[in-house]
Amino acid sequence: MAKAVRGAGKAERREPLLSRLFGNRVFLAVAAASIVALLTILAFYIRALPYQNYNLIYHRALSLGLGDKAKFAFIDANDPWIEYWLASYLRSHGIGSWTRLTTDNPDTHIFWYPWGRDFSHDEFPFIPVVGALAPGGLDTARWISLIPPIFGALMVPIAYIYIRRFYGELAGLTAALLLAILPASCSRTFAGFVEKIGIAMPFFIAGLALYSEALRRRSLPVAFAAGIAMGFIGFIWGGYAIAAILIAITSLLAPTAVEWRHAPAIARAGVAVGIGFLAILAVASRYGPASIKYGEAVLLGTLIPYIVVELLEIAGRRKVHGVAWRRPEAIYRIVAIALLVLGIAAAPALGVRGRALFAMAWPLRLAGEIHLSRLAETVAEHSSPLMSRGLFLTFVREGNIAALLAPVASLYLLYRSLRRREPEHLPLSLAALGLYYAVLGMLYFLQASSVVGILSVAALVGMLAPSGRSVPKRLARSKRLERSSYELRLAATIILVIIVLAAAVVGAKTAYAMMRSHIASITGYSVNVQQYDWLHMLKEIENATSKDTVIVAWWDYGYWISVGAHRPTLADGATTNATQIRLLAEFFTSTSEDEAVNILKALHLKPGKTLIFVHDNALYDPATGSLVYSIDARLPSIDIAKSWAMLHIAGKDEQGFEVGNSKYRQTLIYKMFASAPYHFDKVGEIYPQNLIHVKGKRITSVELFGEKTSPYSFKHFKPYRVILGLYMDSRGRPLAFAAGGHTYYFVQVLILYEWAG
Repeated sequence: MAKAVRGAGKAERREPLLSRLFGNRVFLAVAAASIVALLTILAFYIRALPYQNYNLIYHRALSLGLGDKAKFAFIDANDPWIEYWLASYLRSHGIGSWTRLTTDNPDTHIFWYPWGRDFSHDEFPFIPVVGALAPGGLDTARWISLIPPIFGALMVPIAYIYIRRFYGELAGLTAALLLAILPASCSRTFAGFVEKIGIAMPFFIAGLALYSEALRRRSLPVAFAAGIAMGFIGFIWGGYAIAAILIAITSLLAPTAVEWRHAPAIARAGVAVGIGFLAILAVASRYGPASIKYGEAVLLGTLIPYIVVELLEIAGRRKVHGVAWRRPEAIYRIVAIALLVLGIAAAPALGVRGRALFAMAWPLRLAGEIHLSRLAETVAEHSSPLMSRGLFLTFVREGNIAALLAPVASLYLLYRSLRRREPEHLPLSLAALGLYYAVLGMLYFLQASSVVGILSVAALVGMLAPSGRSVPKRLARSKRLERSSYELRLAATIILVIIVLAAAVVGAKTAYAMMRSHIASITGYSVNVQQYDWLHMLKEIENATSKDTVIVAWWDYGYWISVGAHRPTLADGATTNATQIRLLAEFFTSTSEDEAVNILKALHLKPGKTLIFVHDNALYDPATGSLVYSIDARLPSIDIAKSWAMLHIAGKDEQGFEVGNSKYRQTLIYKMFASAPYHFDKVGEIYPQNLIHVKGKRITSVELFGEKTSPYSFKHFKPYRVILGLYMDSRGRPLAFAAGGHTYYFVQVLILYEWAG
């Protein structure tokens, strides 16, 4: 039997299943490398599919005369807008200007008016720096749009190298295939959706690989490199806190996963990981929101197991109080369990905050014992998939095979680590188990959980696959037992591979369906349901208002307006100032104009320099001049539906306010929706113009919640602009349907009111 790799404990050496099938290692290596290269290309292709749709929208926007606003067709969702703005700023002012992006810089005051924003300390710098380094003549918007699929594709070869190294060729190819095409793996790495989690995943996988290698070889240099890789996430994403927790728990358990004579070496490796993590996090904390406290806590968490092991070693070499310590490993297990329980209980005191804390304590949240903030409770990705059947189905559909098999795979890996003394499985098993547990409490972790879950499932495939010597001789009591064990493992492998391939087919279809018609959310819902009124409004705001005009909009749209129109907003997707968002909620849900005006004054706003923005979808009949807000129609409601969040944050849901009821109909946001369209003849326009024939410009009937509304007479606010944006298909034709002899067009209603005084 070949000599085992140093530190592998009782792990058997594995000959890849495909090697035995094909027999030629050179051919297999070339074939595997080619397959991985093709899967990497496929991963990029699937994720880049929306880019061609963005390009179509971009050129149509140019043809409509939208000029430089057309570039925003390449930026999806909300948060990517700030990554684009920061990248553009660094490209114009130099990478070194990052440290000057503080509240003292007037350029930051278009965000969170009037305070501005300290980007150099509350935003991670990696994506903006990479975004500023656009290759060739590529403009920033296009380059920032392509960064996610690049890093999404990068996961494939890194994961292949990692999983192949420890679990064999078949496992490596399984990981590469699933990461390339499964929906959750693609979800935060497709074109235009520049999200921190997706960009951080290749570094997390590399950290897992190095950590596993360090534990297998008990190598201090490799362990230090693992800490560096994990700590580097502190430049990219707040998930460095997850890496910190993983390092601490792995270091605590690692001595129990080896023969005791190796415990000191494995504990020293843990310390080396902690030192590397602290070293890089100390740098990251100077240029972003990463907290060095996590690095200090990790170093402490790795030193404690080392100290305990060394003390037990010393005690084992002498008699303490006349008792010979012959079973130090048993004592260490008791100490480790106690430290683990103590560490979990002391997590808040150790600096674990926000999502990381609630990911750990979500059962208490579901039981009603602890609560997120009112603001956090309104964010969709903070929901648990256990809260509703629909959310659970989303979890299963996007998580695919990882949602079903990751717990089984990771538990088996943990079993192998602790029972078979194979410590190299610990980082992956603990990461997969921890993230799976976390996603059950918060869908925010879906991609991270699925990516690591895929790795654990691939590892399970490799560990089940029969090796060159299917059963060690010490376990095989007869040739018959050896042959039956081999056949059982082969059958299990074949079944699991079939399941993986079936999941891959289903996942690929789902991912392709998600990507092929996707467009940036500011331009519609799909390539067949697109609109340009938002881009038109941004252009109009920039051209028709003074630079000191402030736009009062719900926080979801802060980035779009501040970045797209270069005008100050009160709040945005950073949600850094919960007090200001609460004031916004109270403003929109106020039941008197005087109350609303007092809030605007408290926010340091001025009459004549303040616009209030709301918008929603509706059905428009130009022949009769009727407008029906589409609360339950074929297009989803927008701000009217989001009113529940405003009511909740303002605390008015506890006062009997509910979207659509009589109390809600006294709120400012309801009155603005109900009244503004009646002023369409004075301040309104249909966009794009000339797509439909309109006899008159009056809107004579507005229907909301199934009832015709009446216009309200405001004392302090007056309609400034009402835009009916037509939804169009991929050929530029307006979307409409006929009913009762009338033609109803799908429109987005954009409403701007001015605070007149």
